[in-house]
Amino acid sequence: MNTTVKQATWAIDPTHSTIRFDAKYLLISSVSGWFREFEGTVVSGQDGFCNSEINLTIYTHSLNTGNNERDNHLRSPDFFDSKNFPTIQFRSTEVTMQEKNIRVTGRLTVKGIEHPFSFTATFLGMCADPMGNTKAGFEMNTVLNRKDLNITWNQLFDRNGLLLSDEVRVHCDLQLLKLS
Repeated sequence: MNTTVKQATWAIDPTHSTIRFDAKYLLISSVSGWFREFEGTVVSGQDGFCNSEINLTIYTHSLNTGNNERDNHLRSPDFFDSKNFPTIQFRSTEVTMQEKNIRVTGRLTVKGIEHPFSFTATFLGMCADPMGNTKAGFEMNTVLNRKDLNITWNQLFDRNGLLLSDEVRVHCDLQLLKLS
């Protein structure tokens, strides 16, 4: 009797995926940004995503908020330090599934320092695209404290006000392409 579990390998389809973040500026309105370059793989069991291995690489130079001056500041040592730390890495350590929700725990590496990181994603479904490729869709929303990731720059204004919030909202729409 063969008890080998067949695995499937998936790649993030960057054309149909987004990684966005929002932070409060002057603590009254949000500024959004995107990472335009990222790649990742998911190795899953043949029949689902429980116990998957997830690897994600985000390229910090690809950060874009629509304002060159702000983008350059975010790539500077005050924030992501893209020159010395060109990537943000995520590696899962545990993936569990409950109906359409997937709980992912792992290690997030920002500016060379590993941090424990957990989030819940929603499985949106699986289908074939017009070319016959198998695709799977996921959506993820979470909130991070940027200071926990060693991104601490801020500035006081108007006596007691802070320029930026510590809280950063992250939203991902990910479409996976089944490779094998």
